[in-house]
Amino acid sequence: MKITGQQPPEFHGVKGGNAKENQKNTGLPEVSSGNVEQSDKNSTFVMNKIKNRISTEPEVRTERVNELKAQIKNGEFKVDSDSLAKAMLNEALNDDSA
Repeated sequence: MKITGQQPPEFHGVKGGNAKENQKNTGLPEVSSGNVEQSDKNSTFVMNKIKNRISTEPEVRTERVNELKAQIKNGEFKVDSDSLAKAMLNEALNDDSA
């Protein structure tokens, strides 16, 4: 093997040292901290929007609670034990994986 000191074709234009200069030479997009800051601002904006939406929802669904109370009082409320067991297992499994 003969060593000529020339770079292989895939490394032409790549210099050591300055990463930003290398990115410019290789045609890769330049990464700046401004993009990260903007991303953080967007995330904060979205989270605030979600929190506001949640805070406007009633904590108790009064209509549904009254409906269930009436069913229990009249003896019409039936528990689907299979469905309840599946929901409890799914919730337990999801809590463990999080």
